[in-house]
Amino acid sequence: MNYALRITLFSVILAALTLAAVVFAPRVSDVTVVSQTPGRDQVALDSPISVTFSRPVDQRSTERALVVYPLVKGRFTWQDDRTIVFTPSAPLHPQTFYHITVRPGLRDARGRVNRTETVLSFRTR
Repeated sequence: MNYALRITLFSVILAALTLAAVVFAPRVSDVTVVSQTPGRDQVALDSPISVTFSRPVDQRSTERALVVYPLVKGRFTWQDDRTIVFTPSAPLHPQTFYHITVRPGLRDARGRVNRTETVLSFRTR
């Protein structure tokens, strides 16, 4: 076998192995919500809202990705690198369904971007 043919064959094999490595590489899943407080029903009107994620997240992108509907003004604090706490500036409305939306764009601590949206719900007293 001549030199050019060996180089070509080697290149084809290397390309095939690279393609296989890309196709079969483990995929890192999106960050998921593993818990929320308060619970789902009879939530106190002055209750802070905490969301805990499956792994450490980037604080700035998480604060931009998290929205409470109906819209509520408040501030974010962090318990640790996985748990964000939203404290409303004023009491929540009574007997109201609220939705906490974690929009796409949240980044984990390594910079991987979430592509999915997660919606959590609760109802006040």
